[in-house]
Amino acid sequence: MKIAVVGGGGVGGYLAAKLSQVCDVDLISSSTKELILIENGQAHKVELPIYSTPPRGTIYDGVIFAVKSYVLEDAAKKMLPHIDEHTLILPLLNGIEPYYRLKKLLPKGKLLKGAIYIISNKTPQGIEVKGKGAMVVTEPSELAECLERAGIKVKTPKDIDKAIWQKYLFIAATAALTALYDADFGTIASEHLDEFKELLEEIARIAKEQDIDITQEDIQRAVELLQKSPPYSKTSMQLDFEKGNCGELENLVGSLASCSYTFHAIYRKLREKCKT
Repeated sequence: MKIAVVGGGGVGGYLAAKLSQVCDVDLISSSTKELILIENGQAHKVELPIYSTPPRGTIYDGVIFAVKSYVLEDAAKKMLPHIDEHTLILPLLNGIEPYYRLKKLLPKGKLLKGAIYIISNKTPQGIEVKGKGAMVVTEPSELAECLERAGIKVKTPKDIDKAIWQKYLFIAATAALTALYDADFGTIASEHLDEFKELLEEIARIAKEQDIDITQEDIQRAVELLQKSPPYSKTSMQLDFEKGNCGELENLVGSLASCSYTFHAIYRKLREKCKT
């Protein structure tokens, strides 16, 4: 299977590295010159083709989008000539909206829904991964089989929309608070846990307004995930803020701000923080 992984950040770099062991993979990234994967503290260089633009005439069997939401349109336009009606397309971006944006941008191919659970960040030394990745996807497919053979656990839940909201529940709350307080997971768990729970309740309420049943069990699992995560972990949005840009603020927090006074207040503070 010929696969393009679009985006050389923490998620894209990790997936390209793992998939290249079992499939024919091109990494599409303008900023990545070489791929170094750091697992269990051990770094190794991954040999695979890296292109800023896919080779002319190449049609991919599978395309995984792992870019930041604010460059999704540009990435989709770049990949459009390399997708036909048989191409499996899997967006693995944070949030709910990217799937619907790609649906408008890519008239060809079979668009799947999915989400990935992994702590993986791009550092000056390489792609640093904590633990192993796990994913949910719409349905079994050849692409899912490749991911499984690469050692990434893949599930196909009955309700993929709820599964994506379950991830959004966790990532939106952690992104908001880690960026707001410039704090890692351990600090949020020890000093801001009540506020974290309040944000989870707000997201669950918004989800239910869209007929997605996020339960108290889902909320408790999100709390436990925070508490069990490596304490020095940071969200990708927090890392973007540390570099002086807003990152995925609109996608992760702004999309909730219109539905929630609590998120609106955090969104305003983060917008101001972006300007300083």
